[in-house]
Amino acid sequence: MPEAMPMHSPNVTPQGAKRPKRKRRNWHWESLIGRYEAGDFQVVPLTSSDHLRTEGHVMNHCIDRIYPSACKQGFIRAFSIRDLDGRRLATVSLVFDYDEDRWTLEQCRGHGNMEVSFQETEPTDLYFLVEDIARLYQRAQEKHDG
Repeated sequence: MPEAMPMHSPNVTPQGAKRPKRKRRNWHWESLIGRYEAGDFQVVPLTSSDHLRTEGHVMNHCIDRIYPSACKQGFIRAFSIRDLDGRRLATVSLVFDYDEDRWTLEQCRGHGNMEVSFQETEPTDLYFLVEDIARLYQRAQEKHDG
């Protein structure tokens, strides 16, 4: 008795050979501020979809699935917060507020998409760093716009 043909699968050709996986797009965009150190932290701009994929994989969160298009379109910017040895601690995203004509903090997430908490009443070094990123990016935007 002939063997039953498997159901159609998008990764299997009619001859049964697997199709090669489609190469992922690697979009690039500009950051108006470069990598810098602040106290015990490094701030690393994430300027490509490959950077976002790596950050999402290492940090185990969704930045690589949702953000590439928004970053490419120019209304989101993302940064990796690392210690001085390069270990990733958090991911920060800024969003451009068109009503206020300025960059503002969208979110700051740690490993596993955990919300990184910092209180204005008892500010931590991370709180000041995140505020600094938003302030520096806004200043760079104003300088860029002339």
